[in-house]
Amino acid sequence: MNKRATLKDVAREAGVTAATVSYVVNNTPGQTVRPETRDRVLAAVAKLNYIPNTHAQTLRSSCIPCVGVVIRKNLAVPRFAQMVFGIQERLEQEGHNALLLGNAVDGRGFTDYVGAYLAGRVSGIIFIGTENMGPDKKSLELLQAERAPLVVFNCQTEGDFYSTVDLDYRGGARLITSRVLARGCRRVLYFRPDADTPQERLREQGVRDAVEGRSDVELIVRSAPIALDSIEVWDARYYAGDTDEGLRLNEVFMESAREALALVEDGDAVIASWSTWTHYFRKADPTRDIVYAELANNGESWVASDLYTRMPNYDAGVACADEILSLVNGGACCARTIKLANVFEARQP
Repeated sequence: MNKRATLKDVAREAGVTAATVSYVVNNTPGQTVRPETRDRVLAAVAKLNYIPNTHAQTLRSSCIPCVGVVIRKNLAVPRFAQMVFGIQERLEQEGHNALLLGNAVDGRGFTDYVGAYLAGRVSGIIFIGTENMGPDKKSLELLQAERAPLVVFNCQTEGDFYSTVDLDYRGGARLITSRVLARGCRRVLYFRPDADTPQERLREQGVRDAVEGRSDVELIVRSAPIALDSIEVWDARYYAGDTDEGLRLNEVFMESAREALALVEDGDAVIASWSTWTHYFRKADPTRDIVYAELANNGESWVASDLYTRMPNYDAGVACADEILSLVNGGACCARTIKLANVFEARQP
C-alpha cells in the first residue's frame, strides 16, 4: 500500500511552505492566504488524498481520547440503545468519549470511520455492522495497514488483526429449548424470520440440538414474513408508532401467526426467534394453552412469554469497550463470545 501523504508532501506539490498548508487545511484564525495560493494547496490536497492528522493536536490540547463507534442501526430500538449505553459508560470510566460514525463512502473512497481514524479523530473503532455484516474489504485493508485498533461485534467473522465480540446464539437457543422441553411439550413450533444470516442459522441449530434424539418430540419450523428488507419497517414502531407500511406488515404477521398456531395443540410449545413475537400469538388466539418462549427479549415485554432470554446488550457494549481499550493500550487481539444463559421463567408451570 502507498505511503500516506504528509503535510510536507502537499507543500512540495503546491510549491508553498508547510506552514502555509497548515494554515489552509486548518483554517487558522488570523492567517491570510492569497486565494490563488489557497486554491493551489487545496488542489494538492485533493490530488494526494491528504488527510490532516490531528493526533498531535489532540495531545497538545489535552483532549479526552475518543473511540469511534460505527452503528448504522435504529437507536430507538432497545437492543441497540442498550449496547451503545454500555459502550459509553465503560469508555467514560476510562476517560474516553464515544463518537458515532457512519459507514458512507466519501469522494476519496474512504468510509467515514476509516477517514476518522486516518485523520486522528479517534484512537480506535468499534464496528457494529448493518444487518450484521462486517467492515468492507477495502476498509479492512486500510485499517490493517495502519494497525488500527478495531473491534467487530456480532458479525460472526474471524480476523487476524482485530478483535471480535459475538453472542452464543446456538448455546442460548439450545438452553431455552431444553427448558421448554422440560415442561413435557410434544411439539415445538420454532418461528423465525425469513432471513438467512449466521445468527438465525445458529439459533435454529440450537433449537435442533435440543430436540435431536427426542423421538417423543416433533419439531416444526416456520418463517415469519420478516426479511432483511422489512426490518426497518418493523422497527419503525419504536420511534414513529403505527405507520401504514407497519400496519400492513403487522396484519401479514398476524395471519402467519394464526396459520402457525393451527399446527400445534394445547400443551405444545411455540418458540419465537425475536422479542415481542409471542405477544402476537397470544393475540391471535388467547384461549390456547401453549407454552410460549422467546430466544431474545430486550425489555420490551415480560408478560407474553412463559420463558425468555434477556439479551446481554449492555454487557456486550461493555465487552466491546473493554476490548477496544485493550487494543488502544497495546493489547493482543482476541475473540470473545458472550453466553446467553440469562433465562427467565415468567410463569411457572
